[in-house]
Amino acid sequence: MHNLGEKSATNPSGILMYHPPGRPLTIGKWLGIEFATEVVESILVVFLLAQTRVSSFGGRVGFVIVAGILAAIATNVSYWNWYGFPTNYTSVYILTQIVGFVCVGAVAGAVMRKTAHKVVSAAA
Repeated sequence: MHNLGEKSATNPSGILMYHPPGRPLTIGKWLGIEFATEVVESILVVFLLAQTRVSSFGGRVGFVIVAGILAAIATNVSYWNWYGFPTNYTSVYILTQIVGFVCVGAVAGAVMRKTAHKVVSAAA
């Protein structure tokens, strides 16, 4: 540990993901897993939004955006910090996730507004 700083200054370091020959190229499977992950994230953030008393469209969209920012920085900044992921990659990946949450927020905000009016009308 004493000489770790000197060693890292003069020796290369990094992370290598190695896959031995024969690994199938299953892009359809990978896209399906990514899609399922995004759907689960969307369902969870809409569930959290439904637990709030946020009543305005902008407030609902803002809530989802903040949740998206939280989700985006939770892992990506750590990967940038600890594993040395490039800043450009990290920034663009965070931006991509936030844009996705903006879309989810806009849809959820619009749909939940209509649902809220129906509930209020039914109660009256």
